[in-house]
Amino acid sequence: MATAISVNGVSMEYKTPKGTTHVLDDVSYEVQDGHFVSIVGPSGVGKTTLLRLLTGLALPTAGEIQVRGKKISSSPDDLAVVLQDYTRSLMPWLSVEKNIALPLKNQKLSKAERKERITASLAEVGLEGAESKYPWQLSGGMQQRVSIARALAVRPSILVMDEPFASVDAQTRFDLEDLVLKVRDDFGITTLMVTHDIDEAVYLSDEIVVLHGKPAKVRDVVKVDIPFPRSQMETRNDQRFAELRTHVYGMVRGLE
Repeated sequence: MATAISVNGVSMEYKTPKGTTHVLDDVSYEVQDGHFVSIVGPSGVGKTTLLRLLTGLALPTAGEIQVRGKKISSSPDDLAVVLQDYTRSLMPWLSVEKNIALPLKNQKLSKAERKERITASLAEVGLEGAESKYPWQLSGGMQQRVSIARALAVRPSILVMDEPFASVDAQTRFDLEDLVLKVRDDFGITTLMVTHDIDEAVYLSDEIVVLHGKPAKVRDVVKVDIPFPRSQMETRNDQRFAELRTHVYGMVRGLE
């Protein structure tokens, strides 16, 4: 399987009036094409900093990140992002259709092609016919589905998500978890997700990158050897799920 993303010896530090803050130290791992990889670690360990580097919004002070063999120097064209706070990422004064159309403005698409992209993306996330609604008319879970649809509309090969389900209730969270697995399968998208929820990481992932320490290093890359497709009931009751959850939790807490 081809390598989609290579993180090679990445370190990150910030200059402050009080000195230098070292956030990441010699972080390395690889993400294979089509895999779902979660990044976990204690609060403040540097997960969001790593995510900014992966999206090209910031550049590391040492090391490099490659997407399919090409060093990142800015945001890759075939990468889309879904953020935690959909209330800020969606424009409340724009309809669902116009929110999804926003990232398509820089693509050379005809009006018909743009319409097809929007319709297909909404169908993928189960919101057929919602084009004319406004975000404030939708539930939190539906708004996050719109955010996912907007990401899909640009036809990315890589999807990066920052705590995408942290602001919704538990049942909606389970539904959205199953949705992103469906999206991954339907589109073959390589997916990276930052999360604090270890159960979620185990349920969704092929591998879990565990960060720990100050500055943060890769404590381990855990292979989730639970077969797909997965089920909220059966998978979460599987003995292997419990073993992996305990193992990852122990590393996050510094107990292993």
